[in-house]
Amino acid sequence: MTPSVSVLIPVYNVEAFIEKCLRSVLRQDYPNMEVILVNDCSTDRSIALAEEVITHENPQRHKIQIAHHEQNRGIAATRATALGLATGEYLLFLDSDDYWDNDSVVSQWIATALQTDSPIVISDYVVDYPKQKIRQSVLEIKTGREYIQAILSGRQPAFLWNKLIRRKEWEEWNGGFVEGLALLEDYRALIPFLYHVDKIGYLHTPTVHYVQQNSSSLTHKINMKQKRDLEAVLEYLSHYLLVEQKGEDFAPYIGRAYINIKMMLFNRIHVRDYPIVRSIHPEYDRLLSSLPQSTLNKCIYKLQSTSPWGYLGWLVLKVREGVKKVIR
Repeated sequence: MTPSVSVLIPVYNVEAFIEKCLRSVLRQDYPNMEVILVNDCSTDRSIALAEEVITHENPQRHKIQIAHHEQNRGIAATRATALGLATGEYLLFLDSDDYWDNDSVVSQWIATALQTDSPIVISDYVVDYPKQKIRQSVLEIKTGREYIQAILSGRQPAFLWNKLIRRKEWEEWNGGFVEGLALLEDYRALIPFLYHVDKIGYLHTPTVHYVQQNSSSLTHKINMKQKRDLEAVLEYLSHYLLVEQKGEDFAPYIGRAYINIKMMLFNRIHVRDYPIVRSIHPEYDRLLSSLPQSTLNKCIYKLQSTSPWGYLGWLVLKVREGVKKVIR
């Protein structure tokens, strides 16, 4: 019998994207699949559009469940709700503004998982910009602990949506989805899980299209509450890796993660809040040269993190963003 798969989709105000996302799921040729959508109190037509697609465009007759939160609880709680309803042997997380590449991605994921006997299979993906699509190939890293180092140093992303995960191990090892956490909820859940993984499977086929057109997405906006969330996740991971697991070799990687987070904050927070970002573990700035960032990115960070030159760093950043917008 083919293993059962649960596809977990959080939904919040994505009426421009939900139809394409859900069609790509319901057209999958994998026979043993359930789809769980969790509505986090959407105020637009997201759920109505989803119901129309489910009614008229489910050729494989996949099992579908829609759950509703009584109040808006955020992405972490929404993922937790979906996980609590899942019955599959394997889990697939998919954001509702993204979509799958073809009708057999689940079959390919499962075939790789069974062939490698791995609790996690990581796939290539495609970043969809308004003017172009760019394929991203993941690095083949042997163990979960090595993958953690790659995530913390910025060489690999911690996305959940390009990973097939065996539910048994996930429920035992994951770091949990903490309600109210708006950013890096994937880091917090995934990294403790990866710490126990000795073997990783890879699928070098693009599975997910990561859509960069949703301007309401949390990853396009940062406020000070989210800044505190980012710090809290890194503090949790630092305690987990360095204290609970006594993994002293992770210390420099934690430092690089702090720089990456500060770089994200500098790039997305108001320039008036730069001094607050500068105050976050300035001792780690010495590790900047070891990050896999471009020379321009490092130069911008240097300017932003130095008080007299912060506005110049902001200006260079805006010029770079303008150029990227024209290209993409």
